[in-house]
Amino acid sequence: MNAHHDNAPLYRRFAELLQRTIGLDAASLGHSAIERAVDQRAAAWCADGRAEAMLNDYWEAAQSSPSMVQALIETVIVPETWFYRDADAFKALARLAHERLAERGSALPLRILSLPCSTGEEPYTIAMTLLDAGIDAAQLRIDAMDISERSLAIAQRAVYGRNSFRGNAFQFRDAHFTRTDDGWRLAPRIVEAVRFSRANLMQLDASTLRTYDFVFCRNVLIYFHRDAQQKALQALNSVLAENGTLFVGPAETGLLMRHGMQSAKIPLAFAFHRAAADEPQLNDCHTAPLATAAALAMTHSQVPALVPSRVFSAQPFAWPDPVARAPFNGATPFMPRDGIAPPARKTSMPATPPAHNPPATPIIAPTNAPTNAPTHAARDTLQAAHALADAGRLAQAASAINAYLEHHAPHADAFYLLGVLADANGDANLARGQYRKALYLDPQHAEALAHLATSLELEGDRDGARLLMQRAARAQGAQRG
Repeated sequence: MNAHHDNAPLYRRFAELLQRTIGLDAASLGHSAIERAVDQRAAAWCADGRAEAMLNDYWEAAQSSPSMVQALIETVIVPETWFYRDADAFKALARLAHERLAERGSALPLRILSLPCSTGEEPYTIAMTLLDAGIDAAQLRIDAMDISERSLAIAQRAVYGRNSFRGNAFQFRDAHFTRTDDGWRLAPRIVEAVRFSRANLMQLDASTLRTYDFVFCRNVLIYFHRDAQQKALQALNSVLAENGTLFVGPAETGLLMRHGMQSAKIPLAFAFHRAAADEPQLNDCHTAPLATAAALAMTHSQVPALVPSRVFSAQPFAWPDPVARAPFNGATPFMPRDGIAPPARKTSMPATPPAHNPPATPIIAPTNAPTNAPTHAARDTLQAAHALADAGRLAQAASAINAYLEHHAPHADAFYLLGVLADANGDANLARGQYRKALYLDPQHAEALAHLATSLELEGDRDGARLLMQRAARAQGAQRG
């Protein structure tokens, strides 16, 4: 009889353990990936014996060994992050930080949380952004938390290789890094601005934390089981200060709106505020109690300075980011943990116009040879639209895109951006139409696939959403190739 088939119930138990412990929806990663992780950890733990017996023994041993559970988690979670990922979020952070300090004065420091922080690129980008924006280090408190001991050790070492630097704008590297034999070492001034600790979002005890003005939890919630999503959002909501801002990943915007959060309406920053008192709040949810081993393994604790990274024999898995099209280096936590997504091609989305003045839907004529690659005129138009949006001229930004489409051949980016605009404005029907137009022109447009998947998820079509996310992942894989 097939040994893999015989072990199917055990694999399901491990998948359930990971769901309870870190919220992972095994289907989002792929059951085969979970099985490979289990096999790798079991093989590393027990070098001999039959496969069936080995897995049984490994399961039994893991129930009383927090370190074994942690080792399995480290194998499933693969860091995928880089500096200034989704740069518009950091531009928004700098502006909002100055506004918040102006409102309340400098008596209290700004508090910022990065969770999960992965290998440190996100919280260090936060520090560089705010210090470069003229905010004094004494006015900042940046906390960075992650479940992975290995990732935290890398973050505290603060030496990074080429995969941490994407795109072609590296002025920040020249300003804040020193070239060494093994990479680029971050300046002590930046390193000292961030405090790292170990925490599990599924077990975050808000009572032990003060509230934060800004919270970054990006590209991870889409890989959580539905109950885990709700539990995570409750935790994030509880640590978000009054009028605070929560930054999420591009494909997670629909999830937050479904749970009553309000868009900050900032172009491509994917930023949200807590719902007003008279708005719908997060519903209560119940999740199964954590296994004792998992609970012991995932408690929140301070990280000793530069703890040595634990070495495991298993190789991490690559999981393509479903929403990015930039070059991809092949690792992100099972859920992109910045946790997952390269920034979309650097065309920024204009913020949405007011609800009473939605952008007009352009009427396009069918074309036998649609143009997928933006022309110089298109790039200029999209950049101009972004500038208009940043200046608060929201309706004009949308009009600029529509005006371009009336006189030029259509291309996917323009319709994708109009879809993001409509999504942020709460016009789901219009957004879906724009994403579909983008996909007509470019069936492999990963961003449009991911956003349309989110829209289907909100409608309750989980199967359709999952298929689109799989297409997005394949499209990203093709981009890597």
